[in-house]
Amino acid sequence: MEGIPHREINTYTEENSVDLIIMGTHGRTGLDRVLVGSNTEKIVRTSEVPVMTVGRSE
Repeated sequence: MEGIPHREINTYTEENSVDLIIMGTHGRTGLDRVLVGSNTEKIVRTSEVPVMTVGRSE
């Protein structure tokens, strides 16, 4: 796939009848998160299907 990650993933889910998206999180905070943003967050906000997020274990 090429393009903007959250758009490509959402398009794929629509075209392939996906029931659930599972994504990992990096735990980015502060300025990094503001400048770079979060693909996971964008998918959670824009997806038509449920999204499960999984964080790092400590």
